[in-house]
Amino acid sequence: MFSYRARLAPDRTREISILIVRVSAIGDVLMTSPVARMLREHYPNAHIAWVVEPLSAPIVQANPYVDEVIHFPWHTWTRLRREKRYAEAYREIRTFLRTLQARHFDITIDCQGLLKSGLLSWFSHAPQRIGPAFSREGSHLFTTASSPWPKRPTHLADKYVAMLAPLGIEYAVQRPILEIPAATHAAARQLLAEKGLVAGTRYVACCVLSTRPQKDWVWSRWGELADRLWEREGLRTVLIGGREGQQDAERLTTQYASKPISLVGKAALLDSAAVVQGAVGVVGVDTGLTYAGMPIDLPTVALYGSTDATWLTEEPHTVICLHKMDCSPCNRHPSCANFDCMRAITVEEVAQALCARLGATL
Repeated sequence: MFSYRARLAPDRTREISILIVRVSAIGDVLMTSPVARMLREHYPNAHIAWVVEPLSAPIVQANPYVDEVIHFPWHTWTRLRREKRYAEAYREIRTFLRTLQARHFDITIDCQGLLKSGLLSWFSHAPQRIGPAFSREGSHLFTTASSPWPKRPTHLADKYVAMLAPLGIEYAVQRPILEIPAATHAAARQLLAEKGLVAGTRYVACCVLSTRPQKDWVWSRWGELADRLWEREGLRTVLIGGREGQQDAERLTTQYASKPISLVGKAALLDSAAVVQGAVGVVGVDTGLTYAGMPIDLPTVALYGSTDATWLTEEPHTVICLHKMDCSPCNRHPSCANFDCMRAITVEEVAQALCARLGATL
């Protein structure tokens, strides 16, 4: 089942150094989080580091099983190249790689399977480098041992946890890890209070924006959903997302009777995650913050269209709203301009799904 081109896994009692490579995509970084816990349980004396882009770094910093967070300045390098500051970019890259090599890692686990993650694994100079068996952008060329991802993962972290098999770590269903500091939760409550949400008010967190338009819902339906939840359950709605949707979200706060609160473009990543975890439930498109409530088993309704939702099918507190089309999933290559799969999701079905889930958990 597994391909090995390296020595056997080291003694579990040794003080070894392990590097996790998962550099980007907030949601995928969160889904990879159980890998650190399983490594800690298997190698209790290990030093566990994680290389990640600064945008996703707060997710890793909220993982108590990670000893060191190494920032991967990919966007800085890209900007320097774009500005034709090649010498400066070269120096920055060289400094980073020397810093990585100075850690003397024993094991590197590439949980991303791309060229850049494969290169990071290789440049770590770890004698054992584990990566996915399939080849994306030639990432397999940089590994010494490989492990296949499950063909049809049905839980959030399935494919990442499976990466540890070459180390003798048996697969088990895992929950993502996001332990937000108490101070951050307090700051989130203060932010909501400043927006007029009285302490103790029950609210639903709506994660309204993704990185691709084909994954987004119709803007007006977020306002309609807010009114429906207010009328039916007395629930307020808090909108969360990146700054590119700030104007659209602000319009919703004035156009709809329930006066949804917008934090779109106004809260840092971990503050937004704390807002999610303070809600009674979550509704969101396929984006990282939609999954921020899952580590505490928060009722979640996930709106899917252009991407595969199979990996959520056995999540016990999650309902998937999906209208599968002949072209589904199109992922990064949509075949229609209107994104019909997302338009097919109605306000009523989302409201019913959330209310049913809330009724089963409250």
